[in-house]
Amino acid sequence: MKAVFEHVRAGSGESLIYKRITLPVFDAPFHFHPEYEVTYIKSGSGMRYVGMGVEPFGPGDCVLLGPDLAHCWINHPEEDGRDVEAYVIQFNGELWNQNLTKWPEFEGVMRLLDFSKGGIVFHASQVEDLFGKFDEVAPAYRIPQLLNLLLRLSESPHRTLTATYAVYEDHQRFNLVFGYIINHFREQIELETVAELVGLTPTSFCRYFKKMTGKTLFDIVLHYRMEAAAQLLAATEHPINLVAFESGFESLSYFNRAFKKCKGSAPKMFRQKYRGKLKQPKTR
Repeated sequence: MKAVFEHVRAGSGESLIYKRITLPVFDAPFHFHPEYEVTYIKSGSGMRYVGMGVEPFGPGDCVLLGPDLAHCWINHPEEDGRDVEAYVIQFNGELWNQNLTKWPEFEGVMRLLDFSKGGIVFHASQVEDLFGKFDEVAPAYRIPQLLNLLLRLSESPHRTLTATYAVYEDHQRFNLVFGYIINHFREQIELETVAELVGLTPTSFCRYFKKMTGKTLFDIVLHYRMEAAAQLLAATEHPINLVAFESGFESLSYFNRAFKKCKGSAPKMFRQKYRGKLKQPKTR
């Protein structure tokens, strides 16, 4: 899987896209588009991939993404037995960038849009009521409704997602690499295969990847496997050896050592602590 370009097209007489999604499984691939996007998860859980980052998502999770930032949400209904329900709003920055910059009352919104180039995550209890109102109004009234939402988000606890800003100088190559990793990290990934995807020798690719991410290819693959394992431990009753295998580890002993080093506790203890929960990153 590679990051695909999504052509976001509003309907006639509309300047933003609003979608209310209810599906057993998110079906959007790792993709990017020049529009901003707000995604609010009403129900369902899984893993959220933004840039080179991966985190669990669950009900109440809300993310604002800037232009050309590759992303996808992946859920596994067999693990939690629930469909996903989400609200998605996509809009072009030209909708008001030139006007809002002149209004001091909207400085917080403009800062929010600027920070969103790396992604911003909220726990959206403060704004949950606003999403459903997009269903209740005609398209023309969704513009002030969106502004109201962004104002509320600018005043809500949040944090920026990290390690994604570097993608903009070469986002197409970056997104191609990470699209492949997301689709294959549970398998054995060969350096030569990934390097060939972007037309580089293995040595050149290693230099490129380290410069772009500050990490090695193996570091990123290991991180994805660890987060997948943590999600399985928290959300399922799978035996630990099966969790290791389904997350891409061939050796149970190595998995146990690596997991304890990464998460601070052995897989069994981690499961006891987080069973039935999503370990949601804190906002501030």
